[in-house]
Amino acid sequence: MYLYVLACSLLVSVIGLGSLYAVRVQARSCRLMRDYAEARTCAVSAIELGMLHVKADSAWRTTWPNGTWMLDKPLGSGTFTLQGTDPQDGDMANSPYNPLVLTGIGAKGVARHKVQVVLAPVIKPIGALTSCLHGSGSLKVNGGKQITAVGAPVCTNGQLDNDGTIDGAAEAQSVADTGTITGGLTVPAAAKSMPEAGLIAKYAAKGTVVAFASTLEKFVLAPGYSTFGTADPNGLYVTNTNNGNLTLQKCRIWGTLVVQAGTGTVTLDDPVFLQNYRSDFPTLLVAGNVVIKNTSATTQCAESACATNFNPAGAPYLGVTDTDMTDSYPNEIRGLVHIEGSLDLDKTARVIGVVICNGVVTCKDTNTITYTPSLYACPPRWYTYVESMKPSPGSWRQLID
Repeated sequence: MYLYVLACSLLVSVIGLGSLYAVRVQARSCRLMRDYAEARTCAVSAIELGMLHVKADSAWRTTWPNGTWMLDKPLGSGTFTLQGTDPQDGDMANSPYNPLVLTGIGAKGVARHKVQVVLAPVIKPIGALTSCLHGSGSLKVNGGKQITAVGAPVCTNGQLDNDGTIDGAAEAQSVADTGTITGGLTVPAAAKSMPEAGLIAKYAAKGTVVAFASTLEKFVLAPGYSTFGTADPNGLYVTNTNNGNLTLQKCRIWGTLVVQAGTGTVTLDDPVFLQNYRSDFPTLLVAGNVVIKNTSATTQCAESACATNFNPAGAPYLGVTDTDMTDSYPNEIRGLVHIEGSLDLDKTARVIGVVICNGVVTCKDTNTITYTPSLYACPPRWYTYVESMKPSPGSWRQLID
């Protein structure tokens, strides 16, 4: 009996000790689960705080470094660390179009949780591409003269001074003279976003150089052909006037011409036929002043009159090349024209596309600009801006070291 009682007592003691140990294990497990849940909350909160900083600070790419943004910051009874990195080149400030990887690390006790999300830029076309003609300076129509806008308004972020006729709609921040506007006037109109500074230089850095001469005439530029030598596969050509003046005439460009004119003036004289080769490139980019004085209404770009074959091998027009000089082409510009200086629209020039001018625009005769909607729907490269940063679908994930 004694042995029986002793064995039972021992069994009861073991059961009791086991129960105490089980309670301790359960309590420790519950504490770890609570710590883990708090660590997870801290990690997610770090990501949300990073997204808030990106949304609230338009200069966040220069405000925050590439790396650790916040280290061991207290939150509740835990802490968090926030990291932001550029996965493309490690340079946060060199491009607004690069994605951002946010990593949140939460800690509570011995528990750690790491979560990550990729923010992608929401890219929108610049507002200037919704206009036939858009300027950031004043827009002047001389007395007795007319500008015809087909498919979209002529707009300015400055003042409209219309002493003549605008055949179409117009938008401006302010008005000096209304003149005659057949399509209605919006004033004050919301300012439209313009191209970023230095955009023309970006294109110039990628082009094939054409030697400068004060007059460039009787030439063809295309992705497979250049009168001046080496052809550029993208049809992108660049010339630098060193602040001198340049006249373009009797030519056909099936591509993109970049002119770095500085304080000089680029004059487009009769006849010229300019159209872009790549849909994501503009047609004419000028860092300087421009005068367009083509008589598109009465003059064609005729090979015989220019003594130049404008569709040689390597530069087809509508898929056709030849060796004769019997063809004729429109005396006009098709595509996007971007001018960093002033613009004078002289005589009867015709543009089918969009004209953007950073300076003063003056209409001195009867000019026509017909809007091309595809320039806004599928804007040329860099004629966009980043509206916001949003999480890429499916990019939220937990990281395990």
